[in-house]
Amino acid sequence: MDKPNIGWKEHILQQLRDRNGQKNIFYKDIIQLHNKLTLSIDTVKVENVQLQIEVAKLKDANLKLQVQVEAGSGGKGGGEKNTAMEQKMYKLQEELTDLHRTKGENAQQIIDISKKLQLKEKAVNSANEKIFELESSLAAFKSEMKNMESTVVQKEKENEILRDEQQALHLAYSGLEVKLRDVQQDNDDLLKRWLEKKALDANIINNSNDKFYMNQGKKIAENLEEASGPVITIPERGILGSPKSPLNFTVQMSSIPTRVLRKFDTHEGDVNAIRCSPSGKKFATGGADRKVNLWDFSIRDASSTSPKLASLTGSNAGITSVDFDVQENFVLGASSDFAVRLWGVQDHRLKHALTGHGGKVLAAKFLGDANKVVSGSHDRTLKIWDLKSRACSKTMFAGSMCNDLVTSDGAGSNIISGHFDKRVRFWDTRSHDPNANEILLQGKVTSLDLSNDRTQLLVCSRDDTLKVIDLRMNQVMQTLCADGFHVSFDWTRAVFSPDSEYAVCGSGDGSIFLWNAKTNKLEKTLKEHNSAVVSVAWHPGGQYMFSCDTRKKVIIWTEI
Repeated sequence: MDKPNIGWKEHILQQLRDRNGQKNIFYKDIIQLHNKLTLSIDTVKVENVQLQIEVAKLKDANLKLQVQVEAGSGGKGGGEKNTAMEQKMYKLQEELTDLHRTKGENAQQIIDISKKLQLKEKAVNSANEKIFELESSLAAFKSEMKNMESTVVQKEKENEILRDEQQALHLAYSGLEVKLRDVQQDNDDLLKRWLEKKALDANIINNSNDKFYMNQGKKIAENLEEASGPVITIPERGILGSPKSPLNFTVQMSSIPTRVLRKFDTHEGDVNAIRCSPSGKKFATGGADRKVNLWDFSIRDASSTSPKLASLTGSNAGITSVDFDVQENFVLGASSDFAVRLWGVQDHRLKHALTGHGGKVLAAKFLGDANKVVSGSHDRTLKIWDLKSRACSKTMFAGSMCNDLVTSDGAGSNIISGHFDKRVRFWDTRSHDPNANEILLQGKVTSLDLSNDRTQLLVCSRDDTLKVIDLRMNQVMQTLCADGFHVSFDWTRAVFSPDSEYAVCGSGDGSIFLWNAKTNKLEKTLKEHNSAVVSVAWHPGGQYMFSCDTRKKVIIWTEI
């Protein structure tokens, strides 16, 4: 073994001896057998030489005897002597034969032993080769083991560093956890203070609104006292064309508008929505600039420029839909910031911000009267909002993103929604059953519009068609399409004319297609926009039409 007092040469010699002693164990029997065979071969060779010498002697003796026999063949005594010699010769020949036989046997043994020796030598060579291979493998394994040992040492150092880092991170995490608790406590305090502040602001706004309406009422009362003539009473609410409407406006037969009355910029970006008020005196536009703009539209002086009444702000993202209540006291705007907002038409002030959706809101409508609102969102829900309590009163899970909706009755109990999964769903707000009836179409639904008698539904879809559905039979009655007509957006809006005689929709190339909803005939294609038309709206009187595009433009069309 390795000792300090032994030199390196002695150490190597000792290792070689140890290895020789270990390896000789496996071949000891073979070596001993080889030595025995070698000794046997030497012995046989010696015997063979001795036999050859005796054979030579016997041959010489035989020759001598033959000479003597020939020389003494004449006398009697010579005959007896010859007989004895012949017997001796026969014996010698028998001995010679035995010696030859023994020689042959020894030669055969030598051959067999040689063969065995060759086999043993082959086995020794094979064993030596195997020993060499094993020694090579052993050397490779030793080298690999050294590499592994160095790798283990390196990994242990890395693990030590990682443990130190983990301890440092744990300490940092503990410190951050303490800070987080402090920040959460501060956030809770700030949230509580903010809610108190918002409640105070809400009370201030409510008091201000109350004072405004009281002053407005006083002014109206004073004006009525000073005015002469019969007193005009304004009914509370009603639908268009009914005795309870704010303006008893009679719907005339709609005409096909073919001429541009006005063309002007309305927003600082895309115009996504346009809507005319029930009386026809105002219209509203919603744009990507996060504003709802109110415009004045006087029928008596149609050729004048439409003045902007106000820009309603407060949204944090683009406006996607606008709507008026029946009394024209409020305008409703849906936004991509997951909220719906309500502004006053007269004072242009933000009244309510309805938040609770988890996706952008593409549709919002008044539900029967100005006290309820229904909204549809990309979070796959419809929500009904009670404006008196300023809270969501009901949530309906549609299972697909809602792109548009309408209310099919004046009481607001029935809602129809169009969805991304190509389905039109029918909801009854009075029912506790969460499931809705539905109709499957061939394309994603982008907009819905009801006919004046509420018996037909106009559906626009991304398969570049408009479909007229009979709500009494819940089936498609007409399909309106045309060459070149392309629905470009999930919020492209199509509408009926006020008398439900025509259907109109904008296309991606800037054209406006107008069909006869009864005969499926394409009546007119209007080309004035230079970009995709997003939304269209019809004036309640049936003589004017509004359209907006993605390049800030609004066009008012007329038949004259």
